[in-house]
Amino acid sequence: MLSSMRSSKKNQPFVYGLMGLLALGLVGFASGGVGGARVNSIGSVGEEPIPVTSYAQSLRNTVQNISRQIGRQVTAQEVLNYGLQAEALENVVSSAALSNEAARLGLSVGDALVAKEIVAAPAFSSITGKFDKEAYEFALKRSGLNTKEYELQTRKAIARGLIEGAISSGAKTPNSHALTLIKHAREERSFEWANIETTLLTERSTNPNELQLTTHYNDNPASYTTLLTRKMTYVMLSPEMLTGAVKVPEGSIEESYNNQPDRFNKPERRSVDRIIFETINSAKDAKNQISKKITTFDQIVASRGLTIEDIDLGDVEKGQLSSSVDALLFEANEIGIYGPVDTDLGPALFRINAITLAQHIKYSDAREELTAEFVGEESRLLINEMVTDIDDLLAQGLTLEEIAEETDMTLNTISIDTNSEEGIAAYDGFRIEAFSAIKGGYPELKELSDGGIFALRLDELIQPSLRPFNDVKQKVAQDWAITEDNKSLVALAANITKKLDDGASFKSLELKVFQVKSIARNAYIDGVPTTLIKDVFESKVDKTMQAKSGNSIIIARLNKVIPFDETSDIGKNLLSQVRLQLSKQVTGDLVRLFASALKTRDGVSLNQVAVNQINTQILGGSGF
Repeated sequence: MLSSMRSSKKNQPFVYGLMGLLALGLVGFASGGVGGARVNSIGSVGEEPIPVTSYAQSLRNTVQNISRQIGRQVTAQEVLNYGLQAEALENVVSSAALSNEAARLGLSVGDALVAKEIVAAPAFSSITGKFDKEAYEFALKRSGLNTKEYELQTRKAIARGLIEGAISSGAKTPNSHALTLIKHAREERSFEWANIETTLLTERSTNPNELQLTTHYNDNPASYTTLLTRKMTYVMLSPEMLTGAVKVPEGSIEESYNNQPDRFNKPERRSVDRIIFETINSAKDAKNQISKKITTFDQIVASRGLTIEDIDLGDVEKGQLSSSVDALLFEANEIGIYGPVDTDLGPALFRINAITLAQHIKYSDAREELTAEFVGEESRLLINEMVTDIDDLLAQGLTLEEIAEETDMTLNTISIDTNSEEGIAAYDGFRIEAFSAIKGGYPELKELSDGGIFALRLDELIQPSLRPFNDVKQKVAQDWAITEDNKSLVALAANITKKLDDGASFKSLELKVFQVKSIARNAYIDGVPTTLIKDVFESKVDKTMQAKSGNSIIIARLNKVIPFDETSDIGKNLLSQVRLQLSKQVTGDLVRLFASALKTRDGVSLNQVAVNQINTQILGGSGF
């Protein structure tokens, strides 16, 4: 079978390069080396080598998975902080341990099964969906592997699967395990609450006497102590300061507009998810269950072991999908579930998450924005041309005052503390330099986030000091009133809580009551502290509790515990999903423990130099 695969020829033209990179993403690792020599493995477990390509692929996959989860590319430093390198290395070492055990036990599979596995790989398929030998060989060549090496890796992977299957076949989690977890997570509460505000106080704290004010002032010195303040002199040049020096060439703005058709003319788009089904009837059944709220689109995705990323088609324009799908999606004017409809991959349901209407911005409407962009860019270029000359003047020992006289930079002063955010202090870059400056230090030219430049000098460091009572007397009076009202509010809330516990109702106490018929543990209610919701779930029925919320106090009483309904269709579906997830977790844990025992028995040998070389190539190179 394998020999026939290698000898078969196809003449179907399509782009193989991207497919090969997506399949393995391992360019240069096997054919390269460490210290100029070819290195094929980073170590071994027992007699089983750990291929360089396997570790490189594991590291890339681990980094990319985390990047997808957090919605951005992780940095090399974050890879180190999260221990992603160690995780990737552990994965390939464990795989090698299982392969070594398979070899020791004499486990292997025939050519037919290996061929079937390779032929089924989507990465080696043509645009018709069938296996393509040229795509297969091209992808392997780009990865530094030959067909024999890749087929051997595939054979070993299948053999490892036999061991993992044997381990997992006896692993079963009790049904009560999933039920216990879901009962805790899906229990809900019904409660009522009222907001006890200062407006409910019969008397407000006003007209404090001198003794009360001075006592409050003396008891709270931190509230009336100035912050550490830095008096700075600085010179600054911003792009806005040079706009008058920029001339806009005739026709350049219109040319910029014409060169950016995609920016100002955007077609109608739909943000779409897609689930493929085996038959049109199964797709219809799923749509009916969603319509009847028996299940949800997301639950169907989870039940298949998929993630949202797996079904996300992104922003789709008309013409990118088949005509039948286009008609379905672009005739829809609301977000929701649509279909089923036949596609090249089978019957499918689509979920429209967002609708973006077509956009056309005329030149007359875009001209002002484009002109501002042109002037801003030219101003930044002018500043860049001045940087060397200004740097030279600073190096010659000119003061900031002299720099302002010799250049277009302006001279200013500022007193800055940790709360300063006005003027130039709004720039993070300026604040960082200001707080790290030392008296007598050499002014250096630094860049601002908008392309401007500045240099600063620390003139004086003013230590924190208690402000005189008379200077802050009005603020002391305001703070005293708030403090006294809060004390009265606490006493009022305690009195109300006692009455509620004694059998009174919120209504009988003439309080505005808010009813919450059902709420989950992780839910949020505007105006109610999350700590109070936590207390609600830990309380007993008819018990009251309270929590501070700004300048008011929330009092709540639990009315009912709503248990999880395991007999409902939604409950049964959820139980099935959780049981599956728990089973996978247990299986994974058992396989990891078994692999760990194998590593201890057979011994692990690693070439740390080779590992470091791969880390550098992937993390310090062109990206993940």
